[in-house]
Amino acid sequence: MNADLESQIHRLIAFGRYLSWADLLNRVFEEEMSKEANGSDTYILNDHNWRWYGLMCYWFSSLYVVVEAWDELGFSDPLIDRLLSHPKQLKSLLRRYRNVIFHYQHTLLDPRFIELLGYGDLSIYWVEALHNEFMRFFSDYLASLMVTDSQRDELREEIESTLHWYPYRESPHIASLERTISKGRAALAKYPGDTSQARRELEQILTAAEITLEEGRRNWAILRAQFLRIAGIQ
Repeated sequence: MNADLESQIHRLIAFGRYLSWADLLNRVFEEEMSKEANGSDTYILNDHNWRWYGLMCYWFSSLYVVVEAWDELGFSDPLIDRLLSHPKQLKSLLRRYRNVIFHYQHTLLDPRFIELLGYGDLSIYWVEALHNEFMRFFSDYLASLMVTDSQRDELREEIESTLHWYPYRESPHIASLERTISKGRAALAKYPGDTSQARRELEQILTAAEITLEEGRRNWAILRAQFLRIAGIQ
């Protein structure tokens, strides 16, 4: 690896550090949102609401740090650029939201708490879409730096060992299933003459997994399009 490419990769990993933290908060937020709070227990319900709201505040705010890195590095992407230039000035509102979260405020009623959220579903879907497109862009950009699959695997391992995270362009569950299928197919390819029952059973399992993988990708594509559509991009 030449020095220029290595320097570029290290700079990208520094960018990925902030994206990984935003992604961590997003996953913890979604985990909290998926919990079913007991509506008959006021304390449990209020605790749940306070937790998801706090996690959302920090997720949104950490994502703006990624926006700052994006601007400083001079990246460009058609979808991300359109999201960041939204006519409702959502990028600016996200910056103000970050400021009121990460800088101490003397009052509980600072208007910056509600400026962004005042757009309702639009703001939520815009942030979600922006987050997803950052992940997609970064994954594709990293892959474009390498020529061979082995180089891409090496780069992924380097990022995962450094950040304990990787920017999968789709759901991490989809990426995990894809790797499992790839390993299974590679194992079968080593023994082309094997006609055992165990091989046939493994073939059936892999075929079923491939169907699940394609279904997962279709569902992810539909969800991604929904985020972009409600955010006003598609």
